Amino acid sequence: MTPIIRKRKVEDSNELAHSIALVWNTTYKGIVDDAFLKELIDNENESAERLRNNINEQPDYYILTLQNKIIGWIYYTLDSNKYENAAEIHSLYILKEYQGNGYGKLLYNYIVKNIKKKGIKKLIIGCLDGNSSNNFYKHLGGKYISNHLFKEKYKENIYYLNYKTTNLIIDIKKI
Repeated sequence: MTPIIRKRKVEDSNELAHSIALVWNTTYKGIVDDAFLKELIDNENESAERLRNNINEQPDYYILTLQNKIIGWIYYTLDSNKYENAAEIHSLYILKEYQGNGYGKLLYNYIVKNIKKKGIKKLIIGCLDGNSSNNFYKHLGGKYISNHLFKEKYKENIYYLNYKTTNLIIDIKKI
């Protein structure tokens, strides 16, 4: 089973909306309010519609599939509106049952190659405090630079990823 990274398609919207709701409910349980997480599940159809409508405004949104099933995704912009001359990762998620197999690093490495081609030298990502992915970003060489509030309520740690020194070896354990 070889994972495939490809651009997001309109046809992915329903499955992706469902996957987003699932991953948020497993990743952020105990970190954000249960009502917020329940709302994600209850509003999957609206989320899918937003994904369909925003596809042209989000050209750098990539899906990771395994046997035609979405198991992860990454969305970034090349020109962060918060950080000068930096690309910003807005979303990097792997479904819980696929975590720990190198898929997050695979997606990260994929976009780093794209960013390098564009000549951008800085990469920023935010991660909610309490999320175990903070350790993942530190493992990639991420340096904590600041924090702010997500949804005016939840502390989000901001990391600068110096991809010039990041280990770009792809380590897929279960292919």
